[in-house]
Amino acid sequence: MIPAAPQHDAALAAIHALAFPHDPWPAAAFRSLLQQPGIAGFLDQSGGFVLLRCVADEAEILTIGVSVKRQGIGRALMEAAIAHVKTQHTTTLHLEVAASNIAAIGLYDAFGFQQTGKRPKYYPDGGDALILSLQINPE
Repeated sequence: MIPAAPQHDAALAAIHALAFPHDPWPAAAFRSLLQQPGIAGFLDQSGGFVLLRCVADEAEILTIGVSVKRQGIGRALMEAAIAHVKTQHTTTLHLEVAASNIAAIGLYDAFGFQQTGKRPKYYPDGGDALILSLQINPE
């Protein structure tokens, strides 16, 4: 796993397209995000990435994508993201997940995320988004 940088834009876009075929982000979006203050990311060259934003004492996972399922990539990416936000003196990590994404919800549950909200009919297909949060003990 390596820190994601603007030059990884094409790789990130390719993984995102596999993970989210109905709403892929272009390489330019990744390049732009990774040039903004407070944005960090990690790339697992086996087929996954996570992007997050840290602002003040809160952080948000903007997107996490895995193109190779059931290989522990998602877990490793979450571990990297949580380790990073701890170094940023973050107290809470937030994310949104489709209510229908049972595998992802299971992963987040294993890390101790709790549902703190819901956005009905948030996604273009009419699906709900769950807002999950994790309390962080900074290092």
